[in-house]
Amino acid sequence: MSKMGRPKGTTGIPQKMTKAGVVAMRKKAMEYAEEALQTMVAIMRNKENDAAVRLKASNDVLNRAYGTPVSTQIQHKIIEDERGSPISTGAISTAGTKDLEQLAAVLARFIEAERNTLDVTPTMPDGYPEG
Repeated sequence: MSKMGRPKGTTGIPQKMTKAGVVAMRKKAMEYAEEALQTMVAIMRNKENDAAVRLKASNDVLNRAYGTPVSTQIQHKIIEDERGSPISTGAISTAGTKDLEQLAAVLARFIEAERNTLDVTPTMPDGYPEG
């Protein structure tokens, strides 16, 4: 009967990364951060590179400077939901007390039902090929 997993003492990437390991890896990567940024800028500026490559480098530089932007599709969905929602800010400010009490009661029942709902969706173990 063979044992599962990597044999003890095997070198390579550990199965689980410790917090100290993550900190050490970040510290090591920081040594190359300035050079990596300079490389992205050089790729972005090189007119001989394909436009898609230059655009990717440009986006990478911007993402490091300002963070990754939220998808515009998600932003539009949030705006649409807000406009059509019976609990939007405008609807709340113009609603009467009785309407708000009814809404609170419905939300309370919904929350209670969600708390009592069990998720029985089967999940595959890590490393198991899907479908």
